[in-house]
Amino acid sequence: MEYPNLIINLKKIRDNTIKVIKKCKENGIEVAIVTKAFAGDKKIVKSIIDSGAKLIADSRIINLKEFSSFNVKKMLIRIPAKSEIEDVIKYSDISLVSELDTIRKLNYYAKLSGKIYEVFLMIDLGDLREGIFFENYADIYDTVKNVIKLKNIKLKGLGTNFSCFGGVLPSEEKYNILINIKDRLEKDLNIKIKEISGGSSGTLSLIDKINIPKEINNLRCGASIALGIGLDDMPFEYLHQNTCEFAVELVEIKKKILNNKIKKIGVCIINTPGMKKEYFIPTDKRMKIIDINNDYIILDLTESEKKHNLNDEIFFNLSYGGLLLSMNSPYVKKVYLNN
Repeated sequence: MEYPNLIINLKKIRDNTIKVIKKCKENGIEVAIVTKAFAGDKKIVKSIIDSGAKLIADSRIINLKEFSSFNVKKMLIRIPAKSEIEDVIKYSDISLVSELDTIRKLNYYAKLSGKIYEVFLMIDLGDLREGIFFENYADIYDTVKNVIKLKNIKLKGLGTNFSCFGGVLPSEEKYNILINIKDRLEKDLNIKIKEISGGSSGTLSLIDKINIPKEINNLRCGASIALGIGLDDMPFEYLHQNTCEFAVELVEIKKKILNNKIKKIGVCIINTPGMKKEYFIPTDKRMKIIDINNDYIILDLTESEKKHNLNDEIFFNLSYGGLLLSMNSPYVKKVYLNN
């Protein structure tokens, strides 16, 4: 068998999808299933759609293009670049926006395509990711005033991000700022804003812990589907974390001196540039990762209760970054499980 392998359990990903959709629905929330971690993999995304996803979201147009045959709405979860706006209109139905000039270009190409294109106007509540800063109401007002005049753009709602750059966490206080902006816009412009996209899997982590106002009726969830994790990578009790396993081959077992002690050291082939030590979680909890580079994972097998032989498979669970890199690597072979 060729190594390394990424073993993808489609059933567990389907289970996660069903449970996240159900949890959100119970709280009056539409969920956009974020597929970014799966790098345009049609088998995985088809499983997600078969599980009931009505809206899929990605940060890469090339991935959304792969999904063009799937009969669901598609969302670009980042600001479109000027150079790609034709493709944005062609391969997605919704995007996150903050610049009026970009929205006008979307309107132009949507008109050429005979399409009504939807946007979430992003408001930055302090996390420093995309969006008009929440204190700049005049800028927010002016943008919305001009957007609602555009014939081929529909303002789907307002949106925000948490826990990305600035470390701002979802809270009732932060949500009320966003709701106050919504209410003020509705009054000042005599419009109705029906949706607020209030974050990601991190918000899902807090759904039973903080008072999330009913106006927050859209979330963009990816890590919870892919790895059953949310805020600060904490696992959800009701979701699978071991959806994907990274399997490598043990190519050397030797006794060596480490920190002045004799240790049983294993060497595994990884052949995946860019991997970091923190991306890997050994399924054998008594095994320790010493170091990693583009070619090898070096392991301390001394405390492991398993009897290791040359050419054994060694398994790791992955962090979100590890999964993202594995899915995008041409050096990793994907193996799919349906049970």
